[in-house]
Amino acid sequence: MLRKFSLLVPFASLSTAAGVIILLARWINGNLLLSSPSALISFGFMAGICYTLGTAISFIILGSLLNKSDYTQNQHTQSFLLFTIQRKLSGMNLKVIRLFYLLTGIELWLIQLISISVLSEIMLNIPVPITLFFFLIGILLLDRIMSVKSILWLEILFIIALFSLLIFIPIYYFVLNGASTVYEGIRLYHPYLFYFKNSEILLFYVIIQLAVLGQVFFDKSTWYLIAFIKPKKVRSSLFSSGVILALLTLSFTAILMIALYSGSFGQFQILIFTFLYEVQPGFLTFAFLVIVLLAIVTTLLVDMRATKRFFVTKRPYYFYLIGLMIILFTCFLSIDLTILGVIYSFAILHITMLPFVLILLFTNRHIHKHSWLVILLSIIIGIGVGLSFNTLYGLATSFMISSIYQLMLQTETIEKNT
Repeated sequence: MLRKFSLLVPFASLSTAAGVIILLARWINGNLLLSSPSALISFGFMAGICYTLGTAISFIILGSLLNKSDYTQNQHTQSFLLFTIQRKLSGMNLKVIRLFYLLTGIELWLIQLISISVLSEIMLNIPVPITLFFFLIGILLLDRIMSVKSILWLEILFIIALFSLLIFIPIYYFVLNGASTVYEGIRLYHPYLFYFKNSEILLFYVIIQLAVLGQVFFDKSTWYLIAFIKPKKVRSSLFSSGVILALLTLSFTAILMIALYSGSFGQFQILIFTFLYEVQPGFLTFAFLVIVLLAIVTTLLVDMRATKRFFVTKRPYYFYLIGLMIILFTCFLSIDLTILGVIYSFAILHITMLPFVLILLFTNRHIHKHSWLVILLSIIIGIGVGLSFNTLYGLATSFMISSIYQLMLQTETIEKNT
């Protein structure tokens, strides 16, 4: 039964540098590039920075926890997440967690397709349904013809191009116009972005970090890529990825400042358009488009490969893909989707799963047979609180209930064993 869900890795031999590249390529996607402006507009500069720092901090925490677990014993042959799920779970626990394992893919696809739709409307001036149709066909073809090695090379190309762009643009523009001019322009047109007395800002920081932590710990693409890295290099790869991602956050914030300082805007799509307008050299606009497309394509290709290893045969995998495409098109036709809205909707799943995933991956304890029920009840109660009050309170409630009852179940399990 274990072989059915094991990930046979072609070469678990990537060094720290290569490991950093593939991890960064997974997490620098349409979410980071296009949702950061939305978070910035909603909560201010510090919130925008902390949102993008969440993944960096999560990498560092994951590296610290892996150093204390039995991860390296199973590194060479399969995804540690899939291996642990199959080894420690059974019954309803196994069924529910496998369902959540696939549901997280819907969030990833929705965010990338929303990013494509934004680019289609603003830069390409093509109807969104047509763009999405040809994009999905292209992704399916790439999944069929590209090998694992070619995907990794594509990720390397993406990271090189991204670093070049994010380093060059702020230097070029601040030298041309002066950093003080940009700062004073933001204070003039958008003084609320520097307002720090919002009573919900601290709660936002804490909740978003916990949600991102849960997302990283339960991300199938991350564990798929980690399995390619040498066991002794995994921790250093995660730490280095976290540090580099934090530095890239500051560079990307500088690019957002370029778009903000010259006037007002209505929504984050306009903010992106303003940035493209302000950066006069045409090749930089083209480069930005290519970077975002590469980010989206590499993210989805890795997710498809990681998902494919979940299934015993190819037929269920393609049934899953067909169902996923139907769900995605239905959502786009019937719901007005935004990246930040999708993030908030799935955040309750990530933050509720966090206590369970910590116990599952980083302890040797047995999982209580009713753990799945605690997760579902916590999600339901959190949604109720979120609808009655606000989303942040709902997320906080869901996390606290899940943490308390998962610990109670673990205590009960220990008492039975003794």
